[in-house]
Amino acid sequence: MRQFYEHVHVDAETLRFYAQCPICGNKFYAARIPLLCRSVKILARCAKGTANKVSQSSFNHMKAASVQQLAMLHFNQCRTCFRWVCDNCYDISCQDGVCRNCVKEA
Repeated sequence: MRQFYEHVHVDAETLRFYAQCPICGNKFYAARIPLLCRSVKILARCAKGTANKVSQSSFNHMKAASVQQLAMLHFNQCRTCFRWVCDNCYDISCQDGVCRNCVKEA
């Protein structure tokens, strides 16, 4: 899950957290950024981890919730290459639980 946490980013236009599938490139959006973090300067600091204590705590909490939401609803981890891929790129017909790229290579 820690690997997936690093792949969740902030979209400054929609003010939402998102994750992007490494195979197809589709973006999946989750929760909105907390109100405390919606100014341009504070958002940049929160993304770097250098914001004030209250804003950073709120940002981190919402990002953790977004990671759980995205992982449960849209992503699966390939058991061969260990990448987190979207449901469309995950081969459910294969009993090994692998992504489309690993099925092609096998």
